[in-house]
Amino acid sequence: MKTSPARFLAISWTVVLLLGLSLAGPAPARAVEPPVVPARAPFTAVLQGRPIEIRADAFGLPLADHDLVRQYGKPAVRLERGDRARFSVSIEAEGDYTVAFDVVAPEEVLVTAPEGQLLVDGTLPVEDARRIVFPVYYRNSAGEFPLDHYGNETLIPPVRLARWAQVYLRDVNLSQKYPLAIHLSPGAHAFEFSLTRETVLLGSIYLRPFSPDPSYSHYLAQAPAPDSSGVLIEIEAEWPSYKNDVSIRPLNSRSLDVTPYDTYRLLLNTIGGESWQLSGSSLHYEVEVPQDGMYLITLRAQQSTRNNLVVFRRITVNGAVPFDELNSVPFCYATEWTNVTLPYRVYLQRGANILGLEATTSPYDAAIENIRQSILDINALSLEIRHLTGNQVDRYREWEITEYIPNIDERLADIAAKLDADKAALQAINGGLSSQEIMNYQIALDNILLLHDDPNKIPVRMNRLSEGPQSAAQLLGSVMAALQKQPLALDKIYLHSPDITPSEPHVSAWASFWEGLKRFLHSFERTPYQPVSASQGEIQVWVNRPRQYVALMQQMADLSFTPQTGIRVQYSLMPDESKLALAIAADIEPDVVLGLSTGIPYELALRDALYDLRSFEDFDSFIRIYSPGSLLGYIINDSVYAVPETQDFWVTFYRRDILDSLQLAVPHTWDEVIAMLPDLQRYGMNYYTPLSTGSGLKGYLITAPYIWNLGGELYSPDGLRTGLGSDESITAIKFMAEQFTVYGMPLTAVSFYDSFRNGNLPVGISNVEAYIKLRTAAPEIEGLWGIDLYPATLLPDGTQNRYATGSAQVCIILADTAKPRDSWEFLKWWMSTETQVAFERQLIMYYGPEYLWYTANVEAFRYLPIPEEHKDVILAQWEWLREPVKLPGTYMLERSLSNAWNQIVFDGINPRVAIDNAILITNREMARKMEDLDYVRDGVLVQEIRIPSIETVRQWVEGAGR
Repeated sequence: MKTSPARFLAISWTVVLLLGLSLAGPAPARAVEPPVVPARAPFTAVLQGRPIEIRADAFGLPLADHDLVRQYGKPAVRLERGDRARFSVSIEAEGDYTVAFDVVAPEEVLVTAPEGQLLVDGTLPVEDARRIVFPVYYRNSAGEFPLDHYGNETLIPPVRLARWAQVYLRDVNLSQKYPLAIHLSPGAHAFEFSLTRETVLLGSIYLRPFSPDPSYSHYLAQAPAPDSSGVLIEIEAEWPSYKNDVSIRPLNSRSLDVTPYDTYRLLLNTIGGESWQLSGSSLHYEVEVPQDGMYLITLRAQQSTRNNLVVFRRITVNGAVPFDELNSVPFCYATEWTNVTLPYRVYLQRGANILGLEATTSPYDAAIENIRQSILDINALSLEIRHLTGNQVDRYREWEITEYIPNIDERLADIAAKLDADKAALQAINGGLSSQEIMNYQIALDNILLLHDDPNKIPVRMNRLSEGPQSAAQLLGSVMAALQKQPLALDKIYLHSPDITPSEPHVSAWASFWEGLKRFLHSFERTPYQPVSASQGEIQVWVNRPRQYVALMQQMADLSFTPQTGIRVQYSLMPDESKLALAIAADIEPDVVLGLSTGIPYELALRDALYDLRSFEDFDSFIRIYSPGSLLGYIINDSVYAVPETQDFWVTFYRRDILDSLQLAVPHTWDEVIAMLPDLQRYGMNYYTPLSTGSGLKGYLITAPYIWNLGGELYSPDGLRTGLGSDESITAIKFMAEQFTVYGMPLTAVSFYDSFRNGNLPVGISNVEAYIKLRTAAPEIEGLWGIDLYPATLLPDGTQNRYATGSAQVCIILADTAKPRDSWEFLKWWMSTETQVAFERQLIMYYGPEYLWYTANVEAFRYLPIPEEHKDVILAQWEWLREPVKLPGTYMLERSLSNAWNQIVFDGINPRVAIDNAILITNREMARKMEDLDYVRDGVLVQEIRIPSIETVRQWVEGAGR
């Protein structure tokens, strides 16, 4: 039975609501809870032109009836993905105009920000109007930090805050100082706004003549009130009223200079740091001030992450930047906590005011854009040179590059000139100090100048241009990524009158020594989450994951699973999964283990150390959440000893820019891969398969799919011998070898990720590891790559097979558990769609979008916030997921198959000879293991061996549904 996405979304947030409702309590001094609508309009120093307001009732759409609309007080429309709002505007004076939207994302919009597109007279007025990103706001769900089992403060689950905001059309990276301006001529213009992602309530749209923010001196001259007097308001920065980036989180600082502080407990006493570094991410604090007047702002801050690099914040008051200088307030590198008093006074009215602090890269924006363009220019030049030389690197061969690319001198000189100007600007911003970013910039510039001096040497100096970690392209990519990150940590915020100076804490040397001594003595106590014996009535769960995962799991179980079932759970960090067998031998094993590597359960199950999960009557109905082939590696006859927790995927990665330049299509079959190889190799490029990994052993994960896709099997039908001797398996092994001996694929590639970035391997097969790296650590090729299905093997009858593996981590229950039923209830709760969706969302909300949870629950995976086109490919590939079945002696088959490939490819041994040798060794070892494990006695089979298949698992699920 299918459950609607709306129901899953509602259920998945049950844990979040429980966390919030159960932990409410009195709060320390902090920002006030925000209203739905800003309390007051901001004071502006100059009238920025008379705005043109287009109300929602002019859009020609049904008006929305919603509580948020009634709070707004004006007409609004509800837009779903694909909806369009059209209107016309008559412009009197030609000029540049800004566009602003009154908009709110309803509470059902959880993580993914809504996006829209604006057309004027049928075209994009500016390129970034193609993607207008609207903010999604979050607030704390409780007034106190919850405590873990050890008394340490843990994060409060954030909840959505549906809040109206006036959002300007800005650049997509939110890195420019001012909103984007569109040029309009006199007369009527047709506007069309379409929503391209999620849902919003849209109110009025405004057109305003563009005007830069006034200077501070101009603002001060028009200040409507004198300085305030005698006011000092202290705000604990870790308690913002709301924020627009869920990944900005409170942190613990052990410095004696921050408050609150505790010797023995970890308190979340600061906020930000590296979790608050993306341009456009902001914190907002609502503060009550007792009198009208001018105030100073002091931030107790620390920027100790970027050595000798200045970071910036954009300061807003009641939703607007009062004057130009607050668009980019600098914070210099400092290892200590410092009170930074902004050298500007701002006007605040009596009552509620909202102070906003937004990370911004606007001072670096010109450099970032020049770097991005320089990388594109370098990559384009690199492709041209490869087209010319075929990437034949011969240091003794001379090239006349300038004859074939006559303007290469000018192109390199232009790149160098831009980089030189940018480097000077960066040094000026950072006060002439040298940083790692400046040094990388200089090395990249030196590389370009060296190539400019002798362009004919570029073919043998491609490592200076675009290939390798010290090439200009990759150095500039690392600089661009660093400039786009603006980390800053805050301890306190002070709003105070100019006649008051906030005091800085002073810690004496004796106090510091005494505190260090107490912490040293405390360090001898037991570390939290170390494995200990479970209490009476408690199940013990060992987790092979980092501490932050374990803390969140414990929190979820305490506030969801235990109240629902009455079963208490104690989580512990698994020190080393290889010591699980020792724990079993010493009779100190847990009840449940999560995050165990996929190869361990079978070996433990053979020795009767694991509980048969299929002995639970509802197991067959439970496994409907999995890809059927994902369970095959944990089945022995009709018993199942583990279930997948997370899941990998093997798909085709391709560089869109390079394939387009070569006029090549993405290959969908192995025949198409073979057909494209001559074109790739002509330009010194190639296709990557996992067989090219540097390790000597080629495991089942990469060899078995070749055999399956050609119709072969790893074992004989009775399970007593290997199946490598079949015609299909022999053909598969030959094809595996011929990819390298005949078709010239690379024998070794140290890193597909690096070679993919360089462009040496612009297309190939890889897994989730490469996917995460490319999404988070390859800024120079952002938007230039994609993924597609694993290449299909085309059989003579027209069948296309795409089988690939996907095992990652699993869950098990130990055989000696005294609480098998409770452990099974826990495992079902943990792997349920509702819990997995809640966990993946809370991971992202606590730690940021890079903490993606690739759950093996296919239903829950559909809610992972990655691009829909990528998600569709992964889900389609998982329909072909198939794990290798394991039998006694299976390790020898895996090793012999790898050895056969190595002998054919590297030693030139005849394939049939290598395969026969592999069959002989494998069969001998399988027979020995069958005897050892009492499957065979004196050459007679005494225990039946049933080899499971995908169809076997499907029949179990179908039988449970009847």
